[in-house]
Amino acid sequence: MALEIQDFHPSGALYNTLLDDSDQPPVADEHITNLVEIFVRHNAQNVLGIHLIHGHFRIPESTTKVTDIDKIDHSRVHGHIYALTKDGLCAYELQDGPLPDLSGVGPGFLDEFIDYIVKNNLASLIGLQVLGCLDDSMSELILDQGTVMLETTYVKNTVPTRITGWKFEATDGRPRVCSANETHAVMTSGNHKVFNAGKPLPKLETVDDLKDSLAIAGVL
Repeated sequence: MALEIQDFHPSGALYNTLLDDSDQPPVADEHITNLVEIFVRHNAQNVLGIHLIHGHFRIPESTTKVTDIDKIDHSRVHGHIYALTKDGLCAYELQDGPLPDLSGVGPGFLDEFIDYIVKNNLASLIGLQVLGCLDDSMSELILDQGTVMLETTYVKNTVPTRITGWKFEATDGRPRVCSANETHAVMTSGNHKVFNAGKPLPKLETVDDLKDSLAIAGVL
């Protein structure tokens, strides 16, 4: 799952084909139950989860502020959410930092996971997620050409609309589905995005800019 430079272009192209989460069909409980057994059987539940495959915008082919892909230090970026394509697993969301230690995951996990996804026609619905270090539930909010993940306990004036991520665990050796790991949330005002349409978008060049803008919007 380590990324090389040539992996970044397919990631962007794949993201631009994804449906919004509101356009995806429900994920049947049967599949969640079957998948948790696969994850626990291969000791994958502590580092990997599943994710509703979706996107919220199109990545423009060119922007006024471009990061040269060839200059990205790929050792400091790893695939975060993967979808199964005709060429295998492809990361469509990336995350800062090195890839977590996956050495404890059983060698047969990926084959069994992919086999289940293919046999049940879930390749466009369920993706594989590399989990972060936080155990708390997260809320996904849409900005403009981007999204932000926030710990749900700190988020205000929003309402969850759909579960988008699931974590699993083993209790006394038995598989168990944790409560929703990630949810998509919208503003209680009814706005799909955090910032009101028709108004100038805030300047978001630093983390502090983002925090200040979210506070002004009433989210934090």
